[in-house]
Amino acid sequence: MKTTLTLIFVLAALLTFGQTLEVPRTEFKVDVSENHLSVKPGENKQINVLVLRSKGYGRAAASFGLMSPAVPGIAVSYSPESGLVDTTVATITVDSNVPAGDYSLVLSATLNHKKKGAIVKLSVGSSAVAAN
Repeated sequence: MKTTLTLIFVLAALLTFGQTLEVPRTEFKVDVSENHLSVKPGENKQINVLVLRSKGYGRAAASFGLMSPAVPGIAVSYSPESGLVDTTVATITVDSNVPAGDYSLVLSATLNHKKKGAIVKLSVGSSAVAAN
């Protein structure tokens, strides 16, 4: 029963990320469930952030943040923000006054004072489009 539940969890994680995830032989890797998000001003979106760890990082607590420069009006928060976790949910919030355009965000994880990230392309549509 325990093996079946573990197998179901692993298969669900692979389907969620829609790609083959390979555990690194050394250090760790950060991956996201979606590499491109479309959002309208005033909205927010959630994506999963996954930390793939080598054996050497198996017991290292992770803290999550943003490596890219802050974009005025775009905020990223995590739940949980830190801990001995392999997955967190990042909520990307776009204020209503953010101009339409494409932005790159680098969502990051820090383990043992080493920081790595994954790029998310954020396309902000105009509020006029949101009203239609």
